[in-house]
Parts: sequence; C-alpha cells; structure tokens
Amino acid sequence: MKSASLSYEQNFYVNGTGLSGVQSVNGSYGVSERPINILGHGYVNHILDGPLQGDFTVNRILINQDAMLNMTGENAAFSGVVSYSTRDGAEFEIPQPSNTGSFGFHSGYLTSYKLSCDIGSLPEVSTDISVYGDLGRGLLSASELAGKDSDSAVDHAINPPNQGSMTIYCDELNTASNRIVSLNHEIACQREAVYALPTSASDASAKYPVQVDLVYPLEQTTNLSLEIDDYQTKNLYDYLTGVYTGNVNIDINGSSDDATLASFHLDNARLVSESFSSSIGGVATVNMTFKKYINKRR
Repeated sequence: MKSASLSYEQNFYVNGTGLSGVQSVNGSYGVSERPINILGHGYVNHILDGPLQGDFTVNRILINQDAMLNMTGENAAFSGVVSYSTRDGAEFEIPQPSNTGSFGFHSGYLTSYKLSCDIGSLPEVSTDISVYGDLGRGLLSASELAGKDSDSAVDHAINPPNQGSMTIYCDELNTASNRIVSLNHEIACQREAVYALPTSASDASAKYPVQVDLVYPLEQTTNLSLEIDDYQTKNLYDYLTGVYTGNVNIDINGSSDDATLASFHLDNARLVSESFSSSIGGVATVNMTFKKYINKRR
C-alpha cells in the first residue's frame, strides 16, 4: 500500500537541536561538469568543472528566540537535517512506521537572514544557507537520531510576539502619527570558500574548502512601509549635498515576558530609497529603504 511522509512526521534540526515554527525547508545540489571531446570520436568522458556545493532555505515563523540569527557572523560551520518517517505497509492494511529517512547537510554557512512582518500576522524569518560539505541522505548522526526526542533536542519554549511587543524606532518618523504597517529586514552575509591543491593523490580532504571567509562589509537593509499623516519625503537631489542618515531600531519581544526574540539596531543608517503611492479607496503610503554597512572589528 502506498503512503507518504506527512509534515507532522518531520523534524528539522540545527546542530542537533530541533527548531520550532518551521514552515518549509528546501535543499538542493547540482554538479557542474564539462564533457571531454576528442577528434574523430566526440564525447569520451567528463570532468568536474567546479567545486561541489549545495543550498538550503529554511522558512520559519518567529515564535521564540531564533538560533539561526547567531549564524550571521564569523561562526564555525553548522549542520542541519530534515528527518522524516518512512513506512513499510506491504503486509498491513494500514502502513506502519518503519525507519527514519533524512535529508541534510554538513558544513553549512548562513548567507542571508530575512525578517518580515505585517499587520495581523506573526513575523516570518527566511534563511539561506550555502553548503560546502556533504548534502543528501544518511547525514543524521547517531547522536542526533538517538536524542531527537530528548529534552536536549527541544527548541526554546514557545513565546510568540504580538503587535504590542514589537517596537520600531526611526529618527525621521513620528511613529505616533505615521503608522508603520510592514517591515522587512535583511542581513546579507556573503561567503568565500578557499580551496587548496591536494598534497597527494589520496588526499580526500582536498575536496573540501580549507576555510570559508565572511566577506566584509556586511550589508543590512531595512524597508519600512508607512501610512502618511505628517511625514514629508526627501528630495532626490538632496543626496548630492549629503545623504540622510539616522538611527533605525527594531526590537521584537515575546508576548508572555520581556525576552528578546530578535533585535536590530542600525546606527547612522543611510536612506537610499523612497517610493510614494496612492489610489482610490486607499491611503497615501511611503516605502522607505535604509542601508547599513558593518566592517570587521579590529
């Protein structure tokens, strides 16, 4: 009898700890190869034409402290895996749980962290991961498999925010009169893998990068959408005499206590874009985009 692995039978782990609020996980890899052609025959074989690399994307509702936010800096590589139940129902009318399947990765590095929030909905987080180690099935370690239902594998307690526990401050805005209705914040973490020539024909470690560097400066982008009351837009050519800079602070706390779920403080952020829109039956709105660049600490 045919069956399927349903979403409630699946779990996603990062470094052995399960994450709550995961909405979707997408993982993929592709092999770049080049054909070898010879005169008088054509194709005879192929060779690898680039490093082996994969990608993962995890979309999650922010309902507690986000462990992925700590991966935006110069952290060591981390692992992640989706485990799911496989079924063997050949001799049963109803399929019975059999084994645990998995699709995961080793040596992943966060390359993008995106937070979005709108009126009437919980904040959502999307993370992009570049994988420089192995990716595929059977990467759920024995310790993760044995402890996936233990207390150590449980994520932080559920503590979702509400609109009253989220604060947004912007030097330019009077938020008591100009109503912010949505925000999007992104941290771009570009990575650069460094490879070395093998020391011998049997050097298996040469297929992995010797190090993965974080490329500076880090770029943070914040987009605010607001309904206008008394806000006045800037003039385009004012940029030539000095771009507007100001502080933009975003703080998201849990609704049951004051625990900080996510916090972003952009000091002297640069206003690089404004767009105005209005239509019949609606209100005048402005979308503002701020950028902030972070250099490496010395």
